[in-house]
Amino acid sequence: MTQERWLDEDAGPVVPAYLLTRGRTQSSSKEIDLVAVIVTEGGITPPAGLGPEHLIILHRCTRPTALVDVAAELDLPIGVVRVLVGDLHEQGLVRVRRPSPAARTPNEGLLREVINGLRAL
Repeated sequence: MTQERWLDEDAGPVVPAYLLTRGRTQSSSKEIDLVAVIVTEGGITPPAGLGPEHLIILHRCTRPTALVDVAAELDLPIGVVRVLVGDLHEQGLVRVRRPSPAARTPNEGLLREVINGLRAL
């Protein structure tokens, strides 16, 4: 017999991460990678049957939010969050986009200033 692990009386039993994804390890969408930005589609009522993690993602992503930030807030492995976001994306509840190019590469002048500032230390 397997003994249930409990975090505490209020929290209930600890659920292994693979159960949240029903054993799936891949997202249904190739768009969802580490640098993906997630945004909840406005005005859509979530369907019944979503897990609490799905609902937290929907609530957290009303503004554009990086996938890694969602994983950190949920304290779940990034792979699990990718699968959960994939579920929501498949149902049309969230949009997934890449960060803007300007946000990915810093300005060369700014990098030089940082380097010079570090050298001055």
